[in-house]
Amino acid sequence: MVQIRASQVFTHSIDDAVAAKKALDADELFKDVVEKYSTCPSKQQGGDLGWMPEEAALSLMGEEITNDKINKIIGPVHSEYGYHILLITEVKLENLEVQSVDLNIITPEELNNRLSAGGSNLILLDLRESWEWDIAHIEGAQLITKENSASILSDLQKDEELILIDWKQDRSPSFVRWLVQQGFSYAKCLEGGIDAWSDKIDPSLARYEIESDDGYRYEDIIEEGSEDNDSHQHKH
Repeated sequence: MVQIRASQVFTHSIDDAVAAKKALDADELFKDVVEKYSTCPSKQQGGDLGWMPEEAALSLMGEEITNDKINKIIGPVHSEYGYHILLITEVKLENLEVQSVDLNIITPEELNNRLSAGGSNLILLDLRESWEWDIAHIEGAQLITKENSASILSDLQKDEELILIDWKQDRSPSFVRWLVQQGFSYAKCLEGGIDAWSDKIDPSLARYEIESDDGYRYEDIIEEGSEDNDSHQHKH
């Protein structure tokens, strides 16, 4: 099954729709055009509509969406509600067998661009120890632990986009795969973890080192009853 992610400029005014399209044709940033012309509540998320199944995308856009349509502008499209100008941001082919082994990754640059666009509905989950979090973390992220994981995950929708943050992408892959198995189809690892983020995006964040074989296993969060790490006390 194909899933489509898109952002839109929506207006009831044909004049505003035409003006918005002209602005986009003149290479004005999509988020700026959204801010200027859109009347949709998605305006608060930079126009991001989130993920939709292929059938919904076909109904709205009137044409088949494939990978070559990513970053392409569609419209204005007239519906019973008004005028839509759409930007295709992602296309994903869901395959449960592939999902069980494949690992989705987002680079620090891609994540920074999404966050800078102001409003993506990303959920940032930080998998590290609390002392690591105290040293450096990305603003807006949530620290997820064995104690609070059930509560956090119960509040999430299965179609939300989850970004998993660890130290150097050392702990997130197993948890991403576990989340996919639980139905969270859009879980991704931050490539290189917080260390790469500090290096490439925000050098104001402190970097740190962990000795090898220091007893860190994120499986402690997802495997109830695991006691392998109970004897490890981490100091910094």
